[in-house]
Amino acid sequence: MISNGPSRSFTHQSIESWFLKLSNCEWEKMFSEQSLTNGRKYYKNGTLNGLDISQNQVIFIRKINRQESYSIVEWNGKNIEFRTSLDSEKTGQALAVAGLYELEELISEIYQCDPMLEEHFDFKKKTIKTVELVEEKGSEKEQIEYSHKLLISLEVSNRKGLSATPYWESDAGERFSAYSMDTSTKLGKLDRPKLMRFAREASDYGFSFHRQNGSFLLEEWNQVAKLAEEGLKEWEQTFSLEFNGDAELIRRGRQSINWELQAQNHGSATMTLKDAYRIGSKKLKLNQLRGITKLGNQSMFLHGHGLVRLEEKQLEDFDWWRQNKGENANGEWPRYMLFSLFARKHLKTKQDGALEKWQGMVRDLETKDTKISIPFLRPYQKEGVARIQLLHKLGCHCLLADEMGLGKTIQALAILSLHRKTPLPNLVVCPASVVPVWISESKRHFPKIQVKVLKQGSVFDSNQKACLWIASYTQLRRHRNLLEKNQFQYAILDEAQMIKNPKAKVTQACLSIHANHRIALTGTPVENSALDLWTIFRFLMPGLLGNRKEMEKSILIDPGKTHEILRRQVAPFVLRRLKNEVAKELPPKIEADLPCRLNEEQTNTYRRLAEEGILDHGENLPNAIRNSPTHLFALLTRLRQSCCDLGLLPRHTRRSSYGAKGAILVQKLNDLSKSGSKAIIFSQFTSFLNILEKDLRAEFPRLKLLKLTGNTRDRAKPVKEFQDCKDSAVILASLKAAGTGITLTAADYVFLMDPWWNPAVEEQAIDRAHRIGREKPTFIYRMIAQGTIEERVRHLQLEKKQTFQEIIGDLNKPTQLSKHFTNLKELIEIKEIN
Repeated sequence: MISNGPSRSFTHQSIESWFLKLSNCEWEKMFSEQSLTNGRKYYKNGTLNGLDISQNQVIFIRKINRQESYSIVEWNGKNIEFRTSLDSEKTGQALAVAGLYELEELISEIYQCDPMLEEHFDFKKKTIKTVELVEEKGSEKEQIEYSHKLLISLEVSNRKGLSATPYWESDAGERFSAYSMDTSTKLGKLDRPKLMRFAREASDYGFSFHRQNGSFLLEEWNQVAKLAEEGLKEWEQTFSLEFNGDAELIRRGRQSINWELQAQNHGSATMTLKDAYRIGSKKLKLNQLRGITKLGNQSMFLHGHGLVRLEEKQLEDFDWWRQNKGENANGEWPRYMLFSLFARKHLKTKQDGALEKWQGMVRDLETKDTKISIPFLRPYQKEGVARIQLLHKLGCHCLLADEMGLGKTIQALAILSLHRKTPLPNLVVCPASVVPVWISESKRHFPKIQVKVLKQGSVFDSNQKACLWIASYTQLRRHRNLLEKNQFQYAILDEAQMIKNPKAKVTQACLSIHANHRIALTGTPVENSALDLWTIFRFLMPGLLGNRKEMEKSILIDPGKTHEILRRQVAPFVLRRLKNEVAKELPPKIEADLPCRLNEEQTNTYRRLAEEGILDHGENLPNAIRNSPTHLFALLTRLRQSCCDLGLLPRHTRRSSYGAKGAILVQKLNDLSKSGSKAIIFSQFTSFLNILEKDLRAEFPRLKLLKLTGNTRDRAKPVKEFQDCKDSAVILASLKAAGTGITLTAADYVFLMDPWWNPAVEEQAIDRAHRIGREKPTFIYRMIAQGTIEERVRHLQLEKKQTFQEIIGDLNKPTQLSKHFTNLKELIEIKEIN
């Protein structure tokens, strides 16, 4: 029922429109205190004669002696604007205030049946014009202003949330539900706008209205917390609030729950982990913990405590733990998992005395005495052997990541020799090219170790107790079915970066090995990204680096922070020494990039290939990789080959001259051959080595020229000839075939003819020459074709080296390109060189 008052002209759309507008702006703050005071007097006295309400404008009309004056409120899209026909703007503003109160009263009357007006607006969509009622001046009693106190009763339910029920309370203490009053109850002029204000603000905080009991319900505890922290004090000043039961506790606002893991030693190598929660100094009871593990960044209400949420700075680590603990939340864990937990900055772990002592022993390994009685080991090698043994005694496993050339093989064999009397066999897995190295190093330094090589048709002989089995990665994959039945004392992965792909069959085979102790050997554990470490540590200590998908997600979001966490997690189990730290007698290696300007024919060919490639694939590199990876990588290979020599390209058999790199190489070797120096020439293209061999034989017919590629049957022969040659000598070597398992310390110079995506591969090749036994400096030259894809490859190499440095301390395939380049043109176009 619409009460008496000024005439009102409105539609369904206009009322709904102004309800939404007034609900989203605090219009009273737009007027001065004087205008508000005068406006309230005008409103109480019924000064206005009419309201004309349209969707974006309200005209407030006042008649004096049949003359009309107007105050107009308009909506500008964000707020209201005011104008008036009166000469006195102050009077016009006061009339606008009175008019807005009248508008709120009208909305409240229509709204009284259901305050969620925008959801349940149910009156007719036609223009309604109320009849202007002329009231005779009544008696003084009739002019009494009725006024009621608006009481908001608050109540908390753990399951439902916070309910707010509005009541009218008279001076006599009588209480009526605000939304189920008898229509005969008389309300004061300012009562209904007060109720509307509450309904509007309740809606702003997310309350929903329940018609059946005339109450508002807020089910989101985060929103209840927002009300408690931002609006509750103002509500207490504006309305009368009644707190029932635990509702009083919301006045405290949100309290922080401190979470920690309690670790207890369990047996000789395991521990148990249990979640514990506290509010201040009070530990929460078991019956209060329901729902906390799924809390995340949400709030909840705890009986007796009020609104709570997890400590904000712990949220990330809490989510990490929830994602990585799996179903083993309160079961047994390897003790080494403490280091995974302690790497999290805000994950508090409280361990018992036994675990605290064990953790201290792991951290203090470097101070232990290194009593290793193997005379030919260098001091740092003895230290490495001692450290690895101590880690094994403490139930941990080691990644030996010494720089190439420092004798990782010797250290691993030394450990095996010290445990020859164990009842179980040992296993070394390595690339096929390195199998002979393990055999020869074992015979030379540790002849008492009985060596057996896993070959086609082999079966691990369980009667061969203390032998050493050596298996190539390929043979291990083929014999995977034997691994389930056999237990080893030591399992060693050489060149452990070979298992960086967790889905590869060879990786799955390595992860199937059962061994009491495990060691991973590699000078380049991080080749492409920090994810390379995950599989290595999955072999060494499963669980230490958590869930792989979570780790990958973290690297994408914040690589720097993730690298810092990884460094803390793996630090106690990684042993890495550099040559300049432990082999100071080793002469330096001097590296330099040799810029090569392509000749005209090479430039034109490169430009044509690049333009055709962009035309075929477009400029979006990720799309090109996704849609036609084979063709794209073929294009990149052709571009890189054109940087080396046009003779590498199909159907390009004529060579009018040397390529730019061949010309520079001939010039350099011309000087070197006269001084009796030796050089290694590396390329990943064996066809390029063939071209260079032909050119060098023509230029230097007396020069000792050797070759080592994947087709070389006896790898030891060219290596020995090179090492023993008294005169100048050059060995042409493929990057893949000669990058591991050989020693070429006689080389004074190393030429890298074409950069490869992975800098670790190049470093391995360089260290064939720069290793212990070398007595002179080693000079390394990288040939880089200017303005081409090779410059971008070199830039990528430096980025990957930085990743390695961040995690290990001091990245093989171009499938990672889209993480570094998004534009194909940017990657391959030729740039002008001044």
